[in-house]
Order: sequence, then C-alpha cells, then structure tokens
Amino acid sequence: MKNHQWMIVLSLVLTSCNLTAIQTTATPLSTPELDTPTSSFSTPTIVPIETLLARDTPTAMPSATSSVTLASPKDQPVNCRFGPGISYSVVGALIVGRQAEMIGKSIDETWWYVRNPSDPSNNCWLSADFIVVEGNVDALPVVGPPEIGVINIQVQVDPVLMNVGCAAFPQTVNVTAQVTTNGPTIITWRWETSAGDVSAEETLLFESEGTKEVRNILTVWSANDYWVNLHVLIPNDRSGGAIFKITCVP
Repeated sequence: MKNHQWMIVLSLVLTSCNLTAIQTTATPLSTPELDTPTSSFSTPTIVPIETLLARDTPTAMPSATSSVTLASPKDQPVNCRFGPGISYSVVGALIVGRQAEMIGKSIDETWWYVRNPSDPSNNCWLSADFIVVEGNVDALPVVGPPEIGVINIQVQVDPVLMNVGCAAFPQTVNVTAQVTTNGPTIITWRWETSAGDVSAEETLLFESEGTKEVRNILTVWSANDYWVNLHVLIPNDRSGGAIFKITCVP
C-alpha cells in the first residue's frame, strides 16, 4: 500500500517537470495624455499697487481764486464821476493806457464803480459806454448811487470892515454865498445872523452838480462884531458863514 502511494507522488512530480512555463509580461500602462487647452490669453501684466492707488485717488481740484476785474478807456480819457450819471461832479479821470479796479456796478450795468484812478483812497463812477472791461462783471455787486447833497458853502461879506460916524446908522453890507452840490437836487435854505435874525426859508434847484450863488443885503443899526450864516436844511444840514466888523466915530 505504501509503495503504491509513493508511485503516485513520483508520477505527479514528473508530470510537473514537463509543463511549459507561462511567462506573464506586465505591460506597463500608457500614461494618458492630458487634454491641456492652449490658452489664447496673454500673460497678464502685474500692475504695481502704487499705480492702482494713484488711479483710484481723485485728483484734487485747484481752489478757486477771485480775479480782479479791470476797466480801461476805449480810445480817450474818461471822466470818473461822484455818482452814476453825467449830472454828478467829476472827481477823477482814467487816461488811455491806465486801468482801474472795478468794485461794483449800477443796477442796469451802464456805469462801473471803480477805485478812483486819480485818488485810490476814494471811489468813483465810469460810464460803461467808454470802457473796455477785463474780467467777470457778473460777480460785481450792485452799488446804489451816492446821496446827493450840499458839499460846500462859501460866504463872503463886503465890506468886511466898516468905520462910519456913529450918527450914520443904519448901514448895509452885501453878502454873497456860493453853494455847491454833488448832484442834481433841490435845496432848502435860510439866512441867520448874530443879531438873531432868521430869514424865511427858500428853495433852489440844481439840475446837475455844481455851484450856484445866493445874494443878500443886511442892514445893521450899530457898531459891533457880526456874523452871518447861510444854513441849508434840505437835503442835508450844512452851514457856511462869514464875520464882519463895524466901528463908528462920534
């Protein structure tokens, strides 16, 4: 029995020696090609952060500066008047080649209010018809006309000194007053004397600026020192006067 088992084992061994060896060759897997799309975009340019900040920061606007508006004569000297009209007195002049700083205008823009070219410490008016403007007149303020009134009174007495006989009274003296206004107006005035006399009120028409004369004759009754005034009540309160002296001999 044992011999029979050994025979079977030996037969199996011999059979296995005659088998053809099967070689398995491992075929390496091919590496799959990736479908990499070709980009048509160009490489982006890197922008420095300072540049971006500069683009995002708004540009500061320059602050507005007020420019001076100037007036020049067109082709001849121009009178500069106390008020906006030819009825006002001439207080300066703007000659060719000079300029005046404009600081205002009349409501209808027919007259310009300027620094007086003849006296920069004061102002006066130029007619727009004869002026070339450099600057923005829209920014100029509207300025009203000045108040019209009496600006000067000069009184003279003739004679200033009189010597008469004491029995020769009454005597008369001539009084002349020159009244000057800065524009068209009507004045109301009266005479006043050191003797306490006050005349009736009278009126005088000024169609434009200028000077007009008023005359009076005073009667005196004794030797003394006297004064006489012309007192303007309207449009403004103003007085002008003079003194005179009368002596006598017995």
